[in-house]
Amino acid sequence: MIKFCSKYVFQYKIEYGIYFLLGIILCGLNTFIPAAMGQFINMFNVETTYSAMLKFIFLLLLLYVGKEIVCYVNKILYIRIQTNAAFSLNFEIVNHLKKVSPLVIGRTDLSYLSQRINNDANDVLIFFISSLTELIFSVFSAGIILFMIWKMDSIAFIVTMFLLALYFFIYIGFKKRIYNCSYGMKEEKSNFFSRLQEQLEKIEFIKIHSMDSFFSNRLVASYQKLYRSIFKQQATIQAFANLEGIVGAISVCILLWIGGKKILTGDMQIGYFYMISVYFNMILEYGKEIVAYGQEYQEAYVSFERIKSILEIKEQSKGCIRLNEIKQIRIQDLNFAYDQKETIKSFSTNLKKGKVYGLKGENGCGKSTLIKILMGMYVDEYQGNIIWNDTEMRNLDMDYIREHVISVTEQEPTLIADTIYNNIALYRKLDVKCIQRAVDCFGDSILKRDNWDLQINEKSSNISGGEKQKIAIIRQVVQDGQVMIFDEPTSAMDESGKKQFLQLIDQIKNHKIIIIVSHDNAILNTCDEILIL
Repeated sequence: MIKFCSKYVFQYKIEYGIYFLLGIILCGLNTFIPAAMGQFINMFNVETTYSAMLKFIFLLLLLYVGKEIVCYVNKILYIRIQTNAAFSLNFEIVNHLKKVSPLVIGRTDLSYLSQRINNDANDVLIFFISSLTELIFSVFSAGIILFMIWKMDSIAFIVTMFLLALYFFIYIGFKKRIYNCSYGMKEEKSNFFSRLQEQLEKIEFIKIHSMDSFFSNRLVASYQKLYRSIFKQQATIQAFANLEGIVGAISVCILLWIGGKKILTGDMQIGYFYMISVYFNMILEYGKEIVAYGQEYQEAYVSFERIKSILEIKEQSKGCIRLNEIKQIRIQDLNFAYDQKETIKSFSTNLKKGKVYGLKGENGCGKSTLIKILMGMYVDEYQGNIIWNDTEMRNLDMDYIREHVISVTEQEPTLIADTIYNNIALYRKLDVKCIQRAVDCFGDSILKRDNWDLQINEKSSNISGGEKQKIAIIRQVVQDGQVMIFDEPTSAMDESGKKQFLQLIDQIKNHKIIIIVSHDNAILNTCDEILIL
């Protein structure tokens, strides 16, 4: 886990180096200030001038102010490193999931997954940057302080060592229980936020079908599981903390007894007793931090294991061959099953350049699945052969093919919350005249150039379904791919829109392979061949 985290934190090694150096300075200040205060108290046991006292007070003021300045800079650096490193890890996980089969992602609750990724990424990196670094400082400071206590009083040193050993054994007793409770709580937390998002996403469905009671009970049941897991985790952690507190209180009382007795007998100055008592409390805190490190390690390790389980999901196969000209696509004995349910069985056809193919079939027969297979979305899952020119699709660089060769208009087009122009161009530099020619084929006023800056809202509710389809069709046409797939492209259009679409297809079909999925016979009758699934 340490090696894994360092990969992201050391991207900012200069900032981390300064952060670590300032931490060492803080350790020195925290150790030196009590010693200076103890010496200040001892000044009054001997003849001391007013001037010497003021100089000592000024020195203490400088130490305290310096400590606060170092703390501020250290905290700012921590925030910068942790935030950027967490984003880098989130970014890598999301990029990995983009390369995983959509079938795997489709089985996952995305709300749960996003919550899990963000929380776990932050947990492991906070542990590395904060907890692990503070452990190093705590061990370093504790070593110096123990040496100073030993030099001042050997009995106090023995009491301190006994306390640290007792803390260690308490941690060993709670270690496994804390890990199990933390793992269960994190899982239930992710599940709860998934259920919470479900309530918001399905508000309209809940109202239409009067399912408020069912979904409310579903959320309450998820909360109850979360509550039990949080209660169990916190009860375990609190029991651990209370045992620490009891041991600490007993140790403080023993120290007061030892120190008080020595002061009364004249064997110890009050300043030294002050130093020992402060250092003793510091050792208690360092001991708690060292033991808490074990607890935090268990919690962070849970997050690390969950991240690792995501990164270990197999990525899709990717070939290296790139094609720029497609003459034909041969589909030979294609079979595809999803969750042991056969969707496509023994399908074969030959798609040639310059032809328009209509694809029809009953709902659920696999038309959309076939499109996704041709797009390379299920490159590891299909059986049979799909040969582009003379190359099996599994050997192709499908990322390149999707960017330069093949394109699709979905039945329910996805639009971005941006302008009409950016939804057509998809942030590419395109010839405005080319876009204008495609727009002119439809002639809609909303698509005219004067409206290209119109902002489409988040859910695309400020334009009609037909307008969404036209934007998606124009987007595909201006990309000018050699293989074009249209999935129910006119389902939301009126007769005029359908006619304009067919005229557009007639203009662009030369030198392209075009597939149109449709139930509309008026569309299918214009195709060169009909494929039936």
